[in-house]
Parts: sequence; C-alpha cells; structure tokens
Amino acid sequence: MKIYIIGHTPPDLDTVASTVTYAEYIKKINRYTDREVVPLYSGNLNNETLYIFEKFNVQIPAEIKDVHIAETDNFILVDHNEESQRDPRVNPAKVLEIVDHHKLNINFTSPIRVDVRPLGSTCSIIYELFKTSKIEPEPATANLILASVLSDTVGLKSTLTTGIDVTIAHEIAEKHDIDIEQLTVEIFKAKSDIEGLSAYEIVNRDTKTFDFKGTKVFIGEVETVEPEKVIEQKAGLIEALEDTKVKKGVGIAYLFIIDILNLNALAVYATDAEREILEKAFTATGSDNVMDIEPRISRKKDIAPAIERVVTG
Repeated sequence: MKIYIIGHTPPDLDTVASTVTYAEYIKKINRYTDREVVPLYSGNLNNETLYIFEKFNVQIPAEIKDVHIAETDNFILVDHNEESQRDPRVNPAKVLEIVDHHKLNINFTSPIRVDVRPLGSTCSIIYELFKTSKIEPEPATANLILASVLSDTVGLKSTLTTGIDVTIAHEIAEKHDIDIEQLTVEIFKAKSDIEGLSAYEIVNRDTKTFDFKGTKVFIGEVETVEPEKVIEQKAGLIEALEDTKVKKGVGIAYLFIIDILNLNALAVYATDAEREILEKAFTATGSDNVMDIEPRISRKKDIAPAIERVVTG
C-alpha cells in the first residue's frame, strides 16, 4: 500500500518540487508510518524544472504513467485541487490530503485533510509546515523550496508575493549561501527557453483549465525575457489555440505572454468573442488578436479571477 503525492498536469517547478518536499516532510513527522510515500508527476517537465533539479542534485520523481496504481493506494494532491487540473488516473475517492495555494473548487464524498493558504507558492506552505513542526528540511529540499518560491512569485515581484514568501526566500538563501538575484536570473533564463518548441507546445507548456460554472476556460502562459520572439509566432499561436480548444474540449482559450523582466503581459486570443471577454475583464483594447493587459502577470491572482467574473457575470 502506497501513498502517491502528485501535482497538477502539466507540471511546473512548484508542483514537482512540492511532491518531493512534502514527501520528506510527512516522512519526518511519521504521519503514515505503515505506508510508503512516493512523489510523482504528470505530463511533460519544462526546462526550468529540469534545470533546478539538476542544479541542486535532486532526483526527479517518477511519472505516473510509468507506475502501477493499486486499488489500495492513496493520493495526496499538491499545488492544485480542481478536477480539471488533475491527472485522470487519480481516483478522487482515494485522495487523503490537499496542500495548495489556489482557490478551492472541490467536491469530495468523504472528509480529507486540506491545507490551503494564500501564499505565493505551495512550497512556501510546506516550508511553514517544517518550521511549525520544528524540523529542518534537508539542504537540497530547502534549495528546491527557494527556487519554487522565486519561480512562482517571479523573483518576489508578482502581485501574489506575500511577506511570508519574502521571509522564506531570504531565510533559506542566507542559511545556504545562495544569491537570490543570481538564482532568479538562472530561473528566468530556463523559463524563457522555447527553442525548438512548436506553437502548440508553447501554448500547452504551462497551462491551467478552469471550470467557471460550466464554461471551461484554458489559460496558457509563457514566461519570457524576450516577449517579442514569442509574438513573432502569433499566427501559429492562434492556430494552436484553436487546436487546443478541440483537443481539450474547452470553449475559450488564451495564451498570456509574461514579460518577467518588465512585469507586463500580452494576451493572445483567436476569436472576437474571446477578445470581448478580455476587454471587459481588463478594460483594455485588443487589436489583431493581441491585447496588452499591462502588469497583470499572475494567472492565479490577476488573470483567472478577472476572466471568471466576466464569464460567470
């Protein structure tokens, strides 16, 4: 009997790091002494995740498609809670816990342990759990947490950054002699690497699908230090958005190009109806399938809630 810890699909750095760091935490507090706790991921790993795990010499978890899930096995969800972001092999009846920093949208048939906090990353929550339990994470684990905090908060500059996130980042950096600015630059470079990716791969590399009262909305993001290079592929991106709607079974699809140096966002859309939603959501004007929504760079805090208000209003 095993307990698998898994994040959203497709995965990003925080979601994969959360599986590893939370596995260490619950092992150290002996929460499930009779069970083997195993971190997993679902989907294609991005360059940023591969870079950070290699940099800090941490083994990447197994992919769920390569694991046999027994009837007696259970799951812990990290960095997500919505069914639309969950790997289909996860049986909701077998979920024991959720650790997340996103808005709750759940419907489980039995009580489960839920720890959801309005912090910049799920790894921030896990670090707070270590501190509350007076347990020190392993150095590599702490470094993963630091990188995840910096990644999810765009170098502590995103609107979702909290004072707790800033304190965590500086505490780990000082303890392990890491230059926050230098690590942030390395993360930005890894995030921005889209060389060799097709337009469809760019659109689907970092995504969340939301169910807004029955309307499924796909929101893809690409974080980059060179937004102009992404916009150069606009025709292909628009086609990829249309393909994504068909393949993912969603009615609305956007790609947000996040300029992580200048903290600005451009939205790419395919239809006039999608443009109208954006114009109402951000009081901006779209032209030629692109809209500048300015410094709204957080999908969780700035983008998805604004779109939800229009779609469900």
